[in-house]
Amino acid sequence: MGRFAQLIKQIARECVNLLFPRGCSGCDAPDEVLCERCSNRLRLCVPFTLQHSTSHTGFACAFYTGTVRQMVLNWKDHGDEECDVPISQALCRLTDHVFAHNAELLRSMNRAETIVLVPAPSSSKSVRRRGRSQVKPLGRALCRHWSSLGWQVHCLPLLRVCSSAKSVQTSGARQRARRASQSIILNTRVSSAMQSATVILLDDIVTTGATINQCAKVLDEHGFTVLCAFAVACTPTRE
Repeated sequence: MGRFAQLIKQIARECVNLLFPRGCSGCDAPDEVLCERCSNRLRLCVPFTLQHSTSHTGFACAFYTGTVRQMVLNWKDHGDEECDVPISQALCRLTDHVFAHNAELLRSMNRAETIVLVPAPSSSKSVRRRGRSQVKPLGRALCRHWSSLGWQVHCLPLLRVCSSAKSVQTSGARQRARRASQSIILNTRVSSAMQSATVILLDDIVTTGATINQCAKVLDEHGFTVLCAFAVACTPTRE
């Protein structure tokens, strides 16, 4: 049933594209999923602070501004699943760059028997609203890429959003940090099979950093070694 539903969805998408040709998800240039100009905006290496990790740093493909922001919103909140491919490619390029220029991080990867890629969790309400977890295809693409480089990699949901956590609107780093500390917990169903694994976090957007840092904190408190994190985009820091 799942495969049949996916086939119907693909056919419907192709029919829509025939009737209404799409534009670039970032700038609306005609007949492009993501034009070359917008794709090039995902070629940065933007560091952000990641506490409770060995590197104390995460890395993003771009700043969350302008056409990148538009593209991410179309992909994340408006169902533009065709952007999975260019975004995944951008993340693979980013990780190649980071490992090539960070000797200690590369040594940690080589020393690890198994690497667990952990997506930042979404609430079940968010997944239902969007119709999927948009980070999952990115995780699968990174696992395939890293496996081709010789690393043993698994993408596992070691974290989840506590079902009893209240979904409230938050504004500001302090409120987001408080909400994250109350809602992100270890997924014991999955983590029970893993012991002291080497972990890399994956997220789509890093704004205040509250969510990704809480993810690292929870994993660190339960004995996992968090190396770093990767994200599609992050907001510029205020000077």
